[in-house]
Order: sequence, then structure tokens, then C-alpha cells
Amino acid sequence: MNSKMKSHTLLSSFIEYCLDHPDQRFWQALRNWSGYNTIFGYKSNELLCPTQLMKNLEDTFYKEGK
Repeated sequence: MNSKMKSHTLLSSFIEYCLDHPDQRFWQALRNWSGYNTIFGYKSNELLCPTQLMKNLEDTFYKEGK
């Protein structure tokens, strides 16, 4: 990996976590490694009020792909 890459140390830490926990899916591993209880995804550029935004969030924990 390129040590000049800004996220080199952080990415290396995440890769090490993934290698130590091969049973976890990517998004599950990312959540557990990051220390966040939930990581949400949102696929729109549209600005929404908080109520509308909450309806459009996707919990990534069980997500299998990108």
C-alpha cells in the first residue's frame, strides 16, 4: 500500500480487523471496527427535511455488496 496515501494508517487498521474477523460481512466489519452502532447509507443528492431523510436511510449492517 502507498504510505503517502492520506488514509494509509486507517485503511491498514481496517484491513487487519477484517483479516482477524473473516466471518463478518464488509459493512458489518466496518461498523464494528469503527465503533459506531449504525452506519447508514443514503443514495440521493436531494436535500430532505429530517423526517423525510429518516425514511430514506438504509442501515448497511446486513448489506452484502457495495
